[in-house]
Amino acid sequence: MLDEIGKQCDQFAQPLPVAEAKQLRRWRRVLEKRRSDEHSAQAAATSRNKSAGTARTAEPPQDERLSAERIDKLAPTVRDILKELARADGTPLSWGDLRLRAGGQLPFLHPDDQVALLVAADRGTPGNEPLLSTLVDHSVAAPHRLYHLVRLGCGREPVPDAELETHRAMEALRLRQIWRYRR
Repeated sequence: MLDEIGKQCDQFAQPLPVAEAKQLRRWRRVLEKRRSDEHSAQAAATSRNKSAGTARTAEPPQDERLSAERIDKLAPTVRDILKELARADGTPLSWGDLRLRAGGQLPFLHPDDQVALLVAADRGTPGNEPLLSTLVDHSVAAPHRLYHLVRLGCGREPVPDAELETHRAMEALRLRQIWRYRR
């Protein structure tokens, strides 16, 4: 996506302002580092699994996709975890924390499967209430990207990027208020 942005920027009559160009270069570095870290982690996991020599299979690579049936089976578990989180404190949790709370039921997921799972988990959320998936952070670099995609997947109006962080914080607060006394 950043490469496409770079190509578009090259077609402008005037170059990007210095601050925007600097920000674009910073995001490229962040994403390249993240991609490198993911490849390193996958290589380390593969070598650990080979050296362990056990009969059990390793976690599927992140590029393998879950079936719609499997996503639908995991959705109630994720919904229950998010409801409990909304009742307790309403602070966002990471995918790793969500996996821990699911007690090993939640595998490592492809990013598109993460969106599909959260959309499935929020299917029962009334249109006038915040999405429970508001409480899941995608990453440190782009924590609101996943929330934006889930909102679209649930048929909600998109939120402008400039307002996304504030909107999400307000939705998390509303979730806590709604779910505090709900059983």
